Amino acid sequence: MLVAVTGGIAEGKSTVLRWFEEWGAYSLSLDQIARALSRPQEALWQAIVAEFGQGYLLPNGELNRRQLGEAIFVNHALRRRLNRISHPLILQRMRLEIQKIQCQEPDAVVVVEVPLLIECALYRDFDRIVVVEAGKQLQRARLLASGLDEKNIAQRLAAQLPTRVKRIFADWVVWNREQLEQTREQSWRIWQELQQEIAK
Repeated sequence: MLVAVTGGIAEGKSTVLRWFEEWGAYSLSLDQIARALSRPQEALWQAIVAEFGQGYLLPNGELNRRQLGEAIFVNHALRRRLNRISHPLILQRMRLEIQKIQCQEPDAVVVVEVPLLIECALYRDFDRIVVVEAGKQLQRARLLASGLDEKNIAQRLAAQLPTRVKRIFADWVVWNREQLEQTREQSWRIWQELQQEIAK
């Protein structure tokens, strides 16, 4: 079974993914796949350098993620160019990793953190969808704590599909607005329901 975890920036997707992994799921994160592919000389790194030149590289050759991130949230055309070259590589790796897991264990539950699940119409690839929602107030607080300023936060939130729209596609919604234990309990109930589905 393939399960997608999605939601907005800083809403707790990675936390929910870790819990599912702890309870027995295989887990994948498209953000982590993107990071791996954008290491020096890897496929995405090469594609970015070919498309944009070396202006987004640090002196040691690594990608300057902060600089690139700030640029794409200001420049829509730049973001589209980056998405055009990055998405096929990331999705190819995701599907390869899923295939490897399913070859080893056909009945495995594979949970994938997919930030742009709805925006890229990837929801069709998954059996079940979990949307994690914290609300804009908590998103802003978490992003401020991460070191972003109000202007950058506003740009990033404006660039994303509102989570209330993502909810339409959800089989389950995890409300990440309360204490962490309550969020974990919601996630645990979803995990139990997934196990019941598999057992049928």
